[in-house]
Amino acid sequence: MSRRGAGTIWLLALVLLGACSSPHPRPAASPSASAARVVYVAVGASDSVGVGSADPIRGAWTQRFYRSALPISATFVNVAVSGSTTAQALQDQVPEALKLMPTLVTVWLNVNDIIHGVTPNEYRSELQSLVGQLRGGGATTVLVANTPPLDQLPAYRACLAGAGFGGVSLCPSPVPDPAALDAVVDAYNAATASVASAAGAVLVDLHAAGLAAEKDGTEASLISPDGFHPSDAGHALVAKTFADALAASGRKE
Repeated sequence: MSRRGAGTIWLLALVLLGACSSPHPRPAASPSASAARVVYVAVGASDSVGVGSADPIRGAWTQRFYRSALPISATFVNVAVSGSTTAQALQDQVPEALKLMPTLVTVWLNVNDIIHGVTPNEYRSELQSLVGQLRGGGATTVLVANTPPLDQLPAYRACLAGAGFGGVSLCPSPVPDPAALDAVVDAYNAATASVASAAGAVLVDLHAAGLAAEKDGTEASLISPDGFHPSDAGHALVAKTFADALAASGRKE
């Protein structure tokens, strides 16, 4: 082979080597580039804020659900406001939630409505509007909790005895007897189930969880000293019930 031919071969080799070891390689596609980011927003009242927990910042059921049921890359914003009824949340919380473009929303609103005498039909109408807006035509997964049993709450029993609790009376007027209260809770839960089914939301059965706790004798441990809100054990059970409902729905977050 001539010296000129050998030089040509070496030149070609150097060009190819330079192409393979370019200092500006094409960036590789991120393996998570196509994965949707989970944005979780909580809509609710004092329970969702964490009242009753010894450490609401970490002990609230919403925080527990976020840490246990969602990927580590998920983000969480809590727009819940203590004392909110469904109508108030519809006006104040839903617009804030929608601005965040959530992929997942939890909703627990009912007990304050019962205390304020909202009828089951009014509650159904307001909840339907609230869940419908949050669903966004089906783009957002919405978990909606029903009403747990209320007839054994120490706060309610204090109301029956003609007293308030914690220095503040949250007793409805008039105070319903246990049978009447159970009937209202049943009507609310029928409304919640109907709204969830029609909107394609996921029903979270806190009522069944509460009945199971009554049956196994653990219900007292689930209530905080104020006689009304969940204790740390109660917040843990609520978080688990929401997580189980999400898992059973088959929806991936």
